[in-house]
Formats: sequence, C-alpha cells, structure tokens
Amino acid sequence: MVFKEIYCQDCDIILARYNMVYFSDSNIAELVRLHYPSHVKSGHSLMVRISEIDRTSSVEINETK
Repeated sequence: MVFKEIYCQDCDIILARYNMVYFSDSNIAELVRLHYPSHVKSGHSLMVRISEIDRTSSVEINETK
C-alpha cells in the first residue's frame, strides 16, 4: 500500500499516515490545518512524503514449539 506521511522535520517524528486511495491531497492539507496548528504556529517544518511500506503491519511472529 502507498501512504502519505505527515512528517515534522524539527521534531523528527511522523505525525500521521494516510492511505492515498482514500485521502486526496486537499483532504490531507485540510487535516494538517485542523490537527497540527501548534506545529505550524511554532514554525516547525512539516512535509508530506510518500511511504510505500506500512511499517505498522510488518510484525514478525516466531513460533516456538
């Protein structure tokens, strides 16, 4: 799956991850404006970047017998 991530360069964290199938660029921009005004007002550099790997679902399971 392809995702767009909202990344704060100053905090060095991923704030959110949105599936590109369900969220358009204008929807993502509106969500950033509504949910992260403290980062914007503080002068942080937010960027939208594309991530092709869902890191949250890559869990390795080791079975022991």
